[in-house]
Amino acid sequence: MAYGYGPLPRPVEETLLALQAGLVREYRAEYLPVHRRSPRRMRRLRRIQGWIRDIGRLLLQIDRVMQEILPRIEQDTGHTFRGPDGLARVLMDPSTKRLFWGILAGFPEEALPVPAKDLAQLGSFSDDARALALIGDVTLRLKILSGPHVQEGDLAALCDRWGLHESRIGFACRRCPAGETLVREKETLAWAVLGLLYVDGGTPALRAVVPLFAYGPEM
Repeated sequence: MAYGYGPLPRPVEETLLALQAGLVREYRAEYLPVHRRSPRRMRRLRRIQGWIRDIGRLLLQIDRVMQEILPRIEQDTGHTFRGPDGLARVLMDPSTKRLFWGILAGFPEEALPVPAKDLAQLGSFSDDARALALIGDVTLRLKILSGPHVQEGDLAALCDRWGLHESRIGFACRRCPAGETLVREKETLAWAVLGLLYVDGGTPALRAVVPLFAYGPEM
């Protein structure tokens, strides 16, 4: 099956809530008392329970991003995003792919809790950060900076300022990389938010970030 990618037909949180509710209905429909469950039915119910639990964790993480991280970025830049989903997509960790593609593979298409296309789109979100990071990097250097380039450490510091790395959405986010790996991850997230700012608000929104760099060009 092939699906197109792009914005969801409804907000991320609403889609996840619908997905969670659909899985709860499916669990109840397949539920049998323990003494009547076959090993296969037992594994199936446990898998659905795990999916329900994982979606609940994602919803909590996304809510924190919307309540804390998004307002922080908007206050710093003076730009109000047209919607909250862009930042959620930037912060979606690759570990979420397994969840969404697992659910997609776990049901006949006509029995999925939400449309197959929506699940495929959710599974693709973790690819957005690198694509937006490239947009942010190229656009900032070509359209905004006329003096010195962004200095080493500026992007990692901006990531820390906004709390991006510790606010990633997913299931592998408790790991603690160090050294160059950590710096690269932070820089990618910061570049991705800059790319999102440009896509959402154009050059003015991106230009507002420059004073936040420790060694940015004089304005």
